[in-house]
Amino acid sequence: MFKITRHPTSEPQFLQEKGKEWTEKFIDARKTNKKHKHSWKIKNINYHDEIIETLKTLTHEHCSYCDKYPLDARAKTDLQIDHFKPVSRHEELAYEWTNLYLSCAACNKSKLAQYSDLILRPDAEDYHPNDYFFFDTSTGEILVNERKGKAYTERAKETIEVFKLNDKSIVKMRLIAIRNFKKEEEFDINDYGYRNFIEELLYFYK
Repeated sequence: MFKITRHPTSEPQFLQEKGKEWTEKFIDARKTNKKHKHSWKIKNINYHDEIIETLKTLTHEHCSYCDKYPLDARAKTDLQIDHFKPVSRHEELAYEWTNLYLSCAACNKSKLAQYSDLILRPDAEDYHPNDYFFFDTSTGEILVNERKGKAYTERAKETIEVFKLNDKSIVKMRLIAIRNFKKEEEFDINDYGYRNFIEELLYFYK
């Protein structure tokens, strides 16, 4: 999970202006119908793509959780918006900017409505990947950093489990990204998925 910086000024203008109003209407609708679903289409205007574009800027078009890149922009299957705290239990955060993350389809499907305070946020001010994880470039696996103590290991284990960060398909794609990186003489780290692994390689290959 690569570190993300969410600048205070990054929130889209329409969310600043309408977010509170939309949230109140959503909460009211849920009071009468618990099955009422959250939507980015409001008064025949779909704000989904604008949210996606702003989130892509924050992550350099990578998945916020597994750091997959590139996401499938053609079919839009990978350009998904995750509510970190699910709206099924946190209706008040339905249109809260800091609760929204760009997610690939696999991470969003793995997480669904799961939430606990143990899950790491990639944009948390005190989140530093190496405090929680080791990135094994020989296997493509994310390992728990056992050196920091129980409070850190519990959060690392929970995050790996919720997003299935060591799923065989992800591990395979990481190894491909690592091999591609080793062939390059000039590079921009944001042109690769799984950037924590690329950072590990920088100590040895560049």
